Amino acid sequence: MNGQVMKKLLKIAVVAAFSFQSAIVSAKLEMIDRVVALVDSDVVLASELVRRTNSVLQQIKSRNQTAPPLDKLQAQILDRLILESLQMQMAKRVGVRVSDTELDSAITRIAEQNNLSIEQFRKSIEEEGTSWAIFREDIRAEIMVSRARGGSVSRRIKISDKEVDNLLVQIDNEGLSRVQYSLGHILLPLPEGASPEEITKIRDKADKLIRELRNGANFQEYAITYSAGQNALNGGNLGWRNASQLPTLFSGSVKNMKVGDISEPLRSGSGLHILHLIDSKGGFETHSVIQTHVRHILISPNAITDEKAAFDKLKLIRQRIVDGEKFEDLAIEFSDDKGSGSLGGDLKWSDPGTFVPEFTKAMEALAVNEMSEPVKTEFGWHLIEVLGRRNQDQTEEKKRERAYRILHNRKFEEEAQIWLQELKEQAYIKIIDEN
Repeated sequence: MNGQVMKKLLKIAVVAAFSFQSAIVSAKLEMIDRVVALVDSDVVLASELVRRTNSVLQQIKSRNQTAPPLDKLQAQILDRLILESLQMQMAKRVGVRVSDTELDSAITRIAEQNNLSIEQFRKSIEEEGTSWAIFREDIRAEIMVSRARGGSVSRRIKISDKEVDNLLVQIDNEGLSRVQYSLGHILLPLPEGASPEEITKIRDKADKLIRELRNGANFQEYAITYSAGQNALNGGNLGWRNASQLPTLFSGSVKNMKVGDISEPLRSGSGLHILHLIDSKGGFETHSVIQTHVRHILISPNAITDEKAAFDKLKLIRQRIVDGEKFEDLAIEFSDDKGSGSLGGDLKWSDPGTFVPEFTKAMEALAVNEMSEPVKTEFGWHLIEVLGRRNQDQTEEKKRERAYRILHNRKFEEEAQIWLQELKEQAYIKIIDEN
């Protein structure tokens, strides 16, 4: 038997044994935990389902929403736990690891985003009824699953230069980059190779939901109850997106919607989608940076030249430049950075963040045509001279980079849903009915 399953089942056995011993005294035996689903080589425990259900109910309450019937909510959450288990098993198979240091950094960022210290954040988590140890492992699992999913799905995505060019034209012609939309989303999944009868059944369900939503039903509550999308338990909220960042299927529809509208059912490879346009707003896209034209001479310590000797050598070179010799000639003769040395030490125009922090700090403190004293970095001792600065408009370059990311994100969302369905269809899954 798989070790992970064995460990969970052993936990159940220990709890049951403890309960039995207590029953001798109290004459009352209560089952503390049980398996609610078998998922390949893992299990989902009732305690996990209950804990996650309580967490979701608390979130729904904090948003002043009405919770769906408990059986429907638990079915939705159980499906999510099954998908998480499958993705976690894959993450472990491919060797994804998250160290305690990485985990601490991630949790610190979450605390900062909530304007809390780690101590305050921990207290707020524990006040909600979740132990800090369990919370940490939940975050570790989220990171592992995200990395496994990201790697698996990204390898399936191909983007051509022509696709980037076409999107750039679309962005310029339609101004998609200057408009953002806040969207709600419901996905009604269709199995691969669905029969005409299955398609008709799901389409009828989508039409019914759309009628009810247009008549005032709460979209977030319906998303929690019915959606198979990754944002379902968050009320289907996709957050703010540029139209060009949305899947192609969505972007074509949303630009013709008004705030508050509910879309017609949209068919994709993963199923039928229902969109709710919550809000929209404008934006801008210009991008410029201060570039620096800089050159340097590097003297690196080695087996023959120790740290002090390297420093002293660079001091002498600096003095020769002050006395009238050319910087570029001495760079060609002495610099240990052979790439720039052959160019007279020229590092050409550079963007912010190009160099290591010590080099950058010294460079930024120099005026144009000013030369530094020797500067220490991990590579050795540098003599730095700033030749010029300019404000460089990089809008076109950034637009192209952004177009690539947009295409990747657009395809990622479409592909991720299909990948998750394939993962589920290929797995052994058995729901254990309590009755």
